[in-house]
Amino acid sequence: MGVKIRERKGAWWLVIDYQGHRKSKCVGSGPKAKKAAELAAVQIQARLAVGDSSAIETQQAVPVAEPATFPLLRDAVPEWINRQERSGEVRPSTARAYRSRVRKWVFPHVLSDGRLLGDVPVNAVTREMIGAVIWQVKAAGRSLAIIEAIRNPLRGYYASLIETKALSGPNPAADLRYFIGKGAHRKARRRVAAFFAQEEGPQLVATAKALWPRWAPFILTGLLAGLRWGESAALYKTDIDWTRGRIHVQRTWSEKGGRIEPCKDGEDRWVKASPALLAALREHLALVERDAQANDWTPEQRQLVFPTTAGRIIRYSHFLEGVWQPLLSKAGLPYRKYHATRHTYATWLLSDGADLRWVQQQLGHASIGQTADTYGHVQPDRHESAVGGLDRYLTT
Repeated sequence: MGVKIRERKGAWWLVIDYQGHRKSKCVGSGPKAKKAAELAAVQIQARLAVGDSSAIETQQAVPVAEPATFPLLRDAVPEWINRQERSGEVRPSTARAYRSRVRKWVFPHVLSDGRLLGDVPVNAVTREMIGAVIWQVKAAGRSLAIIEAIRNPLRGYYASLIETKALSGPNPAADLRYFIGKGAHRKARRRVAAFFAQEEGPQLVATAKALWPRWAPFILTGLLAGLRWGESAALYKTDIDWTRGRIHVQRTWSEKGGRIEPCKDGEDRWVKASPALLAALREHLALVERDAQANDWTPEQRQLVFPTTAGRIIRYSHFLEGVWQPLLSKAGLPYRKYHATRHTYATWLLSDGADLRWVQQQLGHASIGQTADTYGHVQPDRHESAVGGLDRYLTT
């Protein structure tokens, strides 16, 4: 004799066994239905315990919960992304990327029954549906970054539903390794980060100082401190700790948003500055101060380390076309993206024996694996030479 609660295909059922009789009744789906079933089970069990067999047939003892209504995927996920952006959990640029990817790849995906995935209620979305989207992305030859920009918001959205008990789980976007496969990860690991070799550094910097002296210190913040372009553009004078010789990286310039935002992943960091970088910054700031006084700049303009002559943050396209591209041409160097200065910083440090975890902290990487995968295999000839030194451990 007893009353049990069972979950079948997302719905909660009462199963009553009493003197050889068995009866099942559906209570409903969702958290409210589960609570209603638990309450009804207690009531029915109490009546059966005193011999009231009518509890098996009664309808009043089983409060049927109203079926939960869930929004469509195309409505719910963008709203969740917007909330994450408003609360500061993701940067505006990341939120834009998430919205763009799900609207392009997820919502218009056609299911086997002819429906669009965006028109499916969120509680009916399955792991296999999301996996089919990933297969479509891979078939189109798109990168792992596109897949991650699809998986991350979906995984986060469903995790929030499960945490708030709106859904019981499992998370359909949690385990997609089968659909992503190993090939995408191997391809990402094989991609060698572009950087400047040690012998190219002097020519690059000398040309910058000679032809673009205002922007040479800016470039040095990439080469000698590993700052991203937007982090250098948004650098304030108060971010430089002259006493301890370090730079506080705590904001970035968003080219798409046209505004200063928190750093990537919302994490600030302290970066050790070399003596050459500090000397270049001192000289540069003296020139900027003369511009500020001559043009009566506002306090907001005066706080920037790298303003234009008009006291504004330079646009990335203007920097690219007016400084970076002609600089590489004049220096006689093959073209590389400006981000190569950051790769160069990490590569030079690791080649000189810097600890991998310390380099990770300087770069602001979320994990040491990211640093190792990106930079651990560069300049193999410089590391292979160390093999010869192993022989000394066998000599007596």
